[in-house]
Amino acid sequence: MERFFVRAESVNSVRRALGRAPGGAKVVGRFDRETIECSHTMSEQSFTRYWPEIASRLEKAGLAVVERPGTPSTERETEG
Repeated sequence: MERFFVRAESVNSVRRALGRAPGGAKVVGRFDRETIECSHTMSEQSFTRYWPEIASRLEKAGLAVVERPGTPSTERETEG
């Protein structure tokens, strides 16, 4: 199970943005005060296919995918 992190004010805003997202993308919970931890169950092939849709849903909701807090780079490049 792979993890990704979203900068958001609330867990519910991320849940609403993901809605019925493909690939088993779901909210795990709050990682820290500013970051929500999410997971997906996609294989590499599915990740390549569905990641742009997931990233788009989050972007439309005004949310940003970020690196795990505590790593030197704070912004994660969205693949697409």
